[in-house]
Amino acid sequence: MTCITSSTKTRLEARLAVKIAQLEKADEAYDASLTEVEEYRLNTGEGTQQMKYRDLKGLEDTISRLEAQIDAIYRRLEGKGIMNLNLRRKRSFGYTSVVAG
Repeated sequence: MTCITSSTKTRLEARLAVKIAQLEKADEAYDASLTEVEEYRLNTGEGTQQMKYRDLKGLEDTISRLEAQIDAIYRRLEGKGIMNLNLRRKRSFGYTSVVAG
């Protein structure tokens, strides 16, 4: 049983649709970048330089981030919330021990 209101559910479903559309576009861009390479040319007047560029790492990061966001929205819609939480104790510095003697 979920604890979200109908307005929150509607908002989450709308956000989910947007994220899925963005993921589809990112997947298409990734597929295109595997075959197509962006090419830049610089003409300084004395010579021409040419560079080919493929930003697969940036697209992979975008796809990974979108998939994580979609998973989080699905969890919220199912009422599961946070599934994995790692807590770490903060280290304190500057304390000295006092020994009474």
